[in-house]
Amino acid sequence: MNILRDPKRLKPCVLVLGMFDGVHRGHQALLMRGYELAQEMAFPLAVCCFEPHPLRVLAPEKAPPLLTMLPEKARVMQSFGVNSLCITTFNHARANQSSEDFMAELVEVYAPVVVVCGFNFTFGKGGAGNGKILREYGRKHGFRTVIVPEVLIDGATVSSTRIRNLLSAGDIPMVSRLLGHAYTLSGRVESGKQLGRTMGFPTANISFRKTKALPAFGVYACWLETGDGAFHPAVVNVGRHPTLPEGNVTVEAHVLDEQLDLYGQHVRLSFLKHQRAETRFADKEALQEQITRDAEEARAYFASLQ
Repeated sequence: MNILRDPKRLKPCVLVLGMFDGVHRGHQALLMRGYELAQEMAFPLAVCCFEPHPLRVLAPEKAPPLLTMLPEKARVMQSFGVNSLCITTFNHARANQSSEDFMAELVEVYAPVVVVCGFNFTFGKGGAGNGKILREYGRKHGFRTVIVPEVLIDGATVSSTRIRNLLSAGDIPMVSRLLGHAYTLSGRVESGKQLGRTMGFPTANISFRKTKALPAFGVYACWLETGDGAFHPAVVNVGRHPTLPEGNVTVEAHVLDEQLDLYGQHVRLSFLKHQRAETRFADKEALQEQITRDAEEARAYFASLQ
């Protein structure tokens, strides 16, 4: 799959539009419809999304944390047969672009034979454009518009906002259900305070982008994937370590029953189960006893998957 930033001209394609933060089941409905059309009409499938998040430009204080960074987004999209992931830079000029100019640019850059968008997709200054306007424009400019309806789970629309709220509550099963895949966090393993090692539980301190959404502070069972594609069961702590001298938020993974040298490596965590919330313990010994129980609970969970 090609990743293109602000492309100038593509060959005719089936084009899917959206933000795609999370590439959740609602987004997947767009991708699947786009893929079906691309296969049926023998055209490549392209996706146009936007970076940074529009609110990061228009109202930074209201900008939500992101469910997927670009590599995570690309990884999921590739599995849906996307040929080109096109990243359109969102800036103040883009925010002030009229809906008519936006549509004219789509035709010039993508030469779409079909455009696929969601029921709530808007574009142009003030969100003046929508799927119906795009459909009318397409009739005059040689492309068809397909508007995909909302996807409902448990009677509510699948949305990035809903998933963020569930993630911040630590509801990992529901997050996974709405995403259609495990929630992931990727980063490089860096040196930490080595506190886990002093208690017999060495941990990998995983860096992460500050714009990345984190699950509720606490302990999780996760798969840790290394650069060579190997998966290792791990127990992961997300939080500030309130029992010990409290510091910045960290994500630390203890690989169960293996000694791995992960420093400097890029790893990926897939969150599977929320075991407990972050807790302040009376002393280091009480914390160490709880960490032992956390590791045992994680082992039992992974054993149940076999």
